[in-house]
Amino acid sequence: MTGTAAPSLPSRMRAAVWRGPGRPLTVEELPTPRVEEPGDVVIRVRAAMFGAALVRAVTVGHPRLSPPAVLGTLVVGDVVETGAAVQHLKPGQRVTLDPHPPCGHCDNCRDGLQALCSTKISISPGAHAEYVRIRPPVATHARPVPPGVSAGEALLTEIVACVLDATHTAGIGPGQDVLVIGCGPVGLIQVQLARLRGAQRVFCSVNHPGRRHLVHQAGGIPVAAEDLSAEHMAVLTAGRGPHVVVEAVGSAATYASAFEVVRDGGTVVGFGGCPSGTTIPLDLNAVHYRRIRFVGSYHYAPGVFEEAARLLETGQIDLKSLLTHRIPLDRIADAVATARRPDCLVPVVEP
Repeated sequence: MTGTAAPSLPSRMRAAVWRGPGRPLTVEELPTPRVEEPGDVVIRVRAAMFGAALVRAVTVGHPRLSPPAVLGTLVVGDVVETGAAVQHLKPGQRVTLDPHPPCGHCDNCRDGLQALCSTKISISPGAHAEYVRIRPPVATHARPVPPGVSAGEALLTEIVACVLDATHTAGIGPGQDVLVIGCGPVGLIQVQLARLRGAQRVFCSVNHPGRRHLVHQAGGIPVAAEDLSAEHMAVLTAGRGPHVVVEAVGSAATYASAFEVVRDGGTVVGFGGCPSGTTIPLDLNAVHYRRIRFVGSYHYAPGVFEEAARLLETGQIDLKSLLTHRIPLDRIADAVATARRPDCLVPVVEP
């Protein structure tokens, strides 16, 4: 197949292999992926995410994963080989990937619900390897990383896009009071984006004293998690409560708090993912007569990934402080313990 390739790709590579829930990740040698179809691209991995979702997958499993497998979907790397149909990328370019672009053909896509596209195209193998092969539409949407943006920062483009879509969905705008429940990477990014949208005050709940300075750094006002009551938030917002509450933890207790503290006519955004079957008691009378709007937020609409990339490129959002830990591929067995550390925000795997 005619295409472009870097010289002397090795026939074998190192990769982190998952062999089942509760078993440690092991570094093994696997065949180096190569271009198989005209639209394929092979990249040399420079940075890959190991976040909370992967901690859950490694420890308790995931319905879409069958061992043995190489995990990870968020990756930044250098193009080393392209198929004959690839015109927008060349070997040597560093790229970031939209890992789940819509197919454009399924029922959800045709209904305008591209964020819920039912067709999932994955990279091969997963991101925790020295090389990965990407296929269309992921390859089609690969975006060059601009100068001045590190591999670690570019790795967060997908997360910024998810949070940005939630910001759009919530209708956050000038003069509003916003409460973000959760001070992990998602919460801290949400604080920055709400400020960019012109929010007057952005409060952020903090359950770890060591993160108060990060909330301040993001432009927010820290609120102790134990102070998330309607009375306390009313005091902070001239007696009204926040216009928008973004739940970014994913627990029944914090979802219940969101409905309690939001102002009349306000919006609760469900960003945090909960285990299947999670429920909360909800006073529907209050939802009705107080005109509370609730909207779930998952993934992002077309064009939002590109919008997020432009925010990084223009320096409108600061992600450096979130990149707290680096994990060499050879130390992948330590990844779960590292990701669970209280001082860990974003752990980055580096082959």
